[in-house]
Amino acid sequence: MINTHIVGYKPSPGQLCTTFKGKDSVYPVVQGQQTLISDPLVAGELLIITKSVFHEEISSYYVEFLRDNRLFYTYFYEQVFCFDEEDDRILRLEEPKVTFDYPWVLCEE
Repeated sequence: MINTHIVGYKPSPGQLCTTFKGKDSVYPVVQGQQTLISDPLVAGELLIITKSVFHEEISSYYVEFLRDNRLFYTYFYEQVFCFDEEDDRILRLEEPKVTFDYPWVLCEE
C-alpha cells in the first residue's frame, strides 16, 4: 500500500528527481487564470525542486519545481495508513504508518 521508495523522504531545493507516476494537481506558477489549470505529470519526466515549505498545522508540503523550463507547484498532504497487505490478507497495523505520496524519486539514488 505504501510506496517504499519514498517513506521518510523530504523534498528539498536542488534535488533532481524523475517521476514514476502521474499527478493531476500540478499547476504552473504564472499570473492570471492559467495558474488554476492543471498540467499533470507523466512518468519518466525530470524535474528539479526549487522550493519546499512544510505547513505543520495541516501536515502538508507546498513544493515548487522546474519542469520543461517552466515553474510548477503542487501540495502534498500527509497520509496515515492503519492497514497493510501481507500476501493476500489485509492486516491492521499496531502503529499507523505515516507518509507523503510523492510521484517522483531522487535521481541520485
